[in-house]
Amino acid sequence: MVKKSTKAIVRIITGAVLAFILARIFRPESGPVFAAVLFVVMVGAAYGLELLHKRDKQ
Repeated sequence: MVKKSTKAIVRIITGAVLAFILARIFRPESGPVFAAVLFVVMVGAAYGLELLHKRDKQ
């Protein structure tokens, strides 16, 4: 089983890389604030979906 801290680190790194890439592809004129907001949304969605997944199992 994966530790919670390892899972969080992987989500943060993956979210940051994907947010930067997606921001540059779809909104190249946007600043770093857009990428930061996209990062928060993506990582928040990952935790939200995990919460829904765990709730369905119980």
